[in-house]
Amino acid sequence: MKQLILIRHGKPEPPGAAATDALRALTPEGRAALAAPTGFPATFAQFAAAADACGLGALDAAGPIALWTSPADRARATAEEAHRALEGLGVAAGAPQDCEALWEQDDVAFLDGIAAAGAQTVVACGHIPFMNRLTAWLTGEDVSFNPGAAALVLVPDVVMPGACALISFVPGPAA
Repeated sequence: MKQLILIRHGKPEPPGAAATDALRALTPEGRAALAAPTGFPATFAQFAAAADACGLGALDAAGPIALWTSPADRARATAEEAHRALEGLGVAAGAPQDCEALWEQDDVAFLDGIAAAGAQTVVACGHIPFMNRLTAWLTGEDVSFNPGAAALVLVPDVVMPGACALISFVPGPAA
């Protein structure tokens, strides 16, 4: 079993604000909302408590957490804030690594990567509709990923539609 934390990037600049969609950054307010005590620190604290309540133990019990990100600027900045929040909670997490499947919204390539990952916990920062669609496929639960929203999903060794458990969902920070 692996733990998967799916995160939609924080509040981005509007379309057309950058030369390409991939270069759109987080707004200053969006980044601040992720870093605020009610942002990612609260999200990861909630996930740690939910994992513990399910008997899963600490998020990093099996070693460092793998932190994957879409190569889009707004997702990378979100992954940086997630890394800071995890470190602030004393959770060992690897540096953010680009995952093209998150940008391309390639379900098969992403799930193959999860299966091959050495880490027992993977945090993935990406985009909608991928996060909504993947969570629904994995768990059978329809959730709506606002900017900065996150889902903690328990992934069995054999992944089939609806075979995973949605342990906790945070709809995102206020901004």
